[in-house]
Amino acid sequence: MAIRNIYLKIEEIANYNPVNPEPKPAPPRTGYYFLSRPAIASAPATVAHGAVFTVNTPDAPSIAEVLLMRPGAVTHRLNQTQRYVGCAFTAAAGALSVTAPPDGNVAAPGWYMLFIVNSGRVPSLAKWIRLTP
Repeated sequence: MAIRNIYLKIEEIANYNPVNPEPKPAPPRTGYYFLSRPAIASAPATVAHGAVFTVNTPDAPSIAEVLLMRPGAVTHRLNQTQRYVGCAFTAAAGALSVTAPPDGNVAAPGWYMLFIVNSGRVPSLAKWIRLTP
């Protein structure tokens, strides 16, 4: 608990503004902030719609979800392209066999961030992949 208090004090000092001496609140932390994340060892750079591809991970038995997240393109305060697309998968020793979305109606062609999420709802760091028709 003492370490957390030191961390909060350091954050208050870092956020101190002499013009407005009221400290800013600390940024929110997710529940998995200090937990270990699943790791994507390798994934293909390009995947076609409907294709089955392999994601190598040492955490394969604990993976509960594989998803693609398209980055946003914000204009006029609207984010019109961000998408969250779940993928069907099967786990084997050290790898996941993942099925890409079937067509452009489900996931438009382009760049996506690939995440794997374990049973504790902790996501991996993303790997960029390009989805092609």
